[in-house]
Amino acid sequence: MKTIFDFFFNRDSLRKVETELYPDPVSSRGEQDLPARTRGEIKNDLTLCTGCGDCVTHCPTSCIELVNGPEKDDRPNVEVFNIDFSNCIFCGECVSVCEPQSLTQKKRFLLPVEKPADLKIRFGRRDDADD
Repeated sequence: MKTIFDFFFNRDSLRKVETELYPDPVSSRGEQDLPARTRGEIKNDLTLCTGCGDCVTHCPTSCIELVNGPEKDDRPNVEVFNIDFSNCIFCGECVSVCEPQSLTQKKRFLLPVEKPADLKIRFGRRDDADD
């Protein structure tokens, strides 16, 4: 009982605190310290996007939603481009098949949100793109 009593009231000299801060200020890495091929958050530059749909067909989890509108000034009009990061596995297939290189992967890999619905990022131009 003495061992248990000392443990509960922190009198044991072998007991140490196991709680760590997150991210650990000593061993955590910043974005500049991560390897060059780190796969993180996906961004889309709609000025370069042609709306071809290769990213949608190559995505193994079908987390990309793409809707094209009528062409304007002989340029493609991407109305809806959504990525649901709750389904995304950050494999990079969509980035590797993107011909105009409008999709890029950033090194940001932590996406803290309060609601799972906030993980659906909208890149499209149309605001009424809700399900």
